[in-house]
Amino acid sequence: MSSKAASNLLVRTGRLQRPITGPRRFRKVKPEIQVKNWKIVKGDNVEILAGKDKGAIGKVSQVLRGQNKLFVEGLNCHYRYLKPNNEFQGGMVSSEAPIHYSKVALVDPSDGKGTKVGFMYTKDGEKVRVSRRTGTVIPKPPELKVNRIREAYQEGPKDTTAENATKVTYVMSKFSFRTEVLKSLNTKEKESD
Repeated sequence: MSSKAASNLLVRTGRLQRPITGPRRFRKVKPEIQVKNWKIVKGDNVEILAGKDKGAIGKVSQVLRGQNKLFVEGLNCHYRYLKPNNEFQGGMVSSEAPIHYSKVALVDPSDGKGTKVGFMYTKDGEKVRVSRRTGTVIPKPPELKVNRIREAYQEGPKDTTAENATKVTYVMSKFSFRTEVLKSLNTKEKESD
């Protein structure tokens, strides 16, 4: 890359400007401030607050917590060209781009509009999401709960059996290890005499 072309590709980093060259151009940058309390999870319905799809409602397909971004099914799409190969004839393909967490709002199930969300505790002590506008409880999506249910575990040949795991092999004593060893040696000597 010539110096003239490199001077046209400058990135502002703080007070200094540096040319975009080499692998730095493609590195992933972590956000300065990460969201600590995520209120949106995979499977939620969200409304887009900014961008070309403003006002559209979609379902969250993936959450990138490390980058404060999420993917919404069928929204914020961009087109890219793929080369032809044995399986694909090539051409323009639509793919979803990530949206920043601050540009979406969780949809209130009572009226179907985006709302701010808070947390409250039920009488049972369960933490639930609550709409700030209407006060209705926003339940977690059912597919999120299905993924967390595990089937009954079956022991394999390399697993430790329950009998061996619960077997007591050491009894705690008020004496130190050294005195225990000396006592056991003394009893063995007396038995041999």
